[in-house]
Amino acid sequence: MAEKKQLFLYPIEHNNGFIDRTKGVFSKLGYHSRPLKHLFRPGNIVSRGSNTVVLNWYEDQPYRKGLNGVKRLIFIVGFMVSLVSMRLFSHNIIWLRHNFKPHNASSKTALFSLIESVMKAVSHRVVTLEMTDEIESCVVKHPLYKPDAELTEFFNHTVNRPRTTDFLYFGSIKPYKRLDALMKIWPVGVPLKIMGYCSDKAHTDEINQVIAERGLTVEWQNAFIEQDELEQAVADTRFVIIPHEDGAMISSGTFYMALSLGANVLCFDSAFARTKVNEFDFVQILDQQRLNDQLPTLAYVSAGMVVEQAVERYGDQAIKESWRVVLSN
Repeated sequence: MAEKKQLFLYPIEHNNGFIDRTKGVFSKLGYHSRPLKHLFRPGNIVSRGSNTVVLNWYEDQPYRKGLNGVKRLIFIVGFMVSLVSMRLFSHNIIWLRHNFKPHNASSKTALFSLIESVMKAVSHRVVTLEMTDEIESCVVKHPLYKPDAELTEFFNHTVNRPRTTDFLYFGSIKPYKRLDALMKIWPVGVPLKIMGYCSDKAHTDEINQVIAERGLTVEWQNAFIEQDELEQAVADTRFVIIPHEDGAMISSGTFYMALSLGANVLCFDSAFARTKVNEFDFVQILDQQRLNDQLPTLAYVSAGMVVEQAVERYGDQAIKESWRVVLSN
C-alpha cells in the first residue's frame, strides 16, 4: 500500500462537522491529515515538495475573543511570521475561504485587508465552496452533513414521520446572520422555532426586545444544542430559514445541514441565495415586504426529493472529485 502524503490542516478539530467530513475526503485521496503546528518542524523544510497545507478560517485568528492590548499585538506579529514562513515548509498552500470578512468583526478592517493580502501572496491557490464574483478562486463542493450511506439510513428512519415544525432557524446567532432583522418582519401569530446560542448579550437583548414588543409566537432555545437533538429538530422541520446578510458569507453550513436532512430552505435575498434558487427548487427567497402573504403560499418539496437532489449534487463522490482537482494542480 502506498504511503499517505502529508496534509497539514487548520483547524484539525472543530465543532463544525465540515472539518471531519473534509478529513475523510483527504484520507480517501491518499493524504494523512496532521495539525498545522506540526508543519513548522525543521524536517519539513527538506520534505516541503510533498507537504500540502489547507487553511480554514485561518484569517479569523487575530480576531479571537480575549485578545486585547499588548497580548493581541504580540499574537498578530507571531501570526504574520508563521504565515510568511509557511512557504519554507510546503510547496502547496491552499486557503479555503468561508467568509468575506472575519466572524468577530462587524466589517472589514485595515488589519483584515493586510491579512487578506498576505494570505493571497502566501497561498498557491485560493479555494471557495461556492462560485463568487468577489474572489478569484477555484471551487470545491461543500460536503453534506453525513456520508451518503449514513444519510440514507437516517432518512429511512425519519421519512415516514410527520414534519411537525413548519419554520426553524438554527445555528450560532451572530449579527451578520440577521435574526434580528427576521424578527422585525416575522408575522405575528406564525410559530417559529429558534435553536442556537447567542454569546453577545446586547444582541440577545435586542432580539428578545423585538420578540416581546411585537408579541411574536417564537420559541427560542438560547443554548448550545446537542447534535442528536438538532438533527431530530431539522428532520422534523419543513422549512429552515437562513436570513444571513448579503456579502457576509460565501457558503453556509446551515444550508447543507438542512438539505442533508430533507428540509426546504428559505433565505433573505443574497448572491448565495440566488445561486441556490437556480440550483434547487426547494430553495426560495423571502420577500421581506410581504411575508404575511408569502408564507401561506410557499411551495413545498418533499423531504425525499430534497435528499435525492442533495446526494446527486453534493454526495461523497462529487466532493472527492472536486478536491482531487484542486489538490493535484
